[in-house]
Amino acid sequence: MKVLLDTTYLLPTISVTVDIISPSFLHRILTTNVHEFYFSELSLFELAAKGAKLVSQKDNTLVVADITRGLDALRWDKRLRALPWYTNPLLLELAVKIRVFHSDFFDCLILSTAVCFAEVFATFDQDLFEKIRTHPPLIQEVRALNDSFRFWFHDLSSEPIAL
Repeated sequence: MKVLLDTTYLLPTISVTVDIISPSFLHRILTTNVHEFYFSELSLFELAAKGAKLVSQKDNTLVVADITRGLDALRWDKRLRALPWYTNPLLLELAVKIRVFHSDFFDCLILSTAVCFAEVFATFDQDLFEKIRTHPPLIQEVRALNDSFRFWFHDLSSEPIAL
């Protein structure tokens, strides 16, 4: 199964603690899972932005080297593949339609990348899923692009959910 990971799953690679997942979660799923894992190239930018914000805070121990080391690890890890957001014009069209009801355009682009290139979008953002479920025309558009598309939540222990 082709799974696109939302940026939250990648935060531990830049030494950012995420309360909802263990620091070793990504390593564990990459070494023990039979799925193909992907991330959006936009996630690299999101990680750099989040890391830079934390580095600039006085009470944080994160340093720029943590960010660059994590970004390099993601870019060179053979078990992960970065997917572009700009090669499929339908991706941008879908992202703009999602943007009508979801304020974070990065989320819209990353979700659209998943729809266009993967079978499953792994995310912690159940709110985004619920917003889409309340818009039948958008559900139809997603299904037209990828009839088998599903969401997979949190620690990926339950089954992926279709729209």
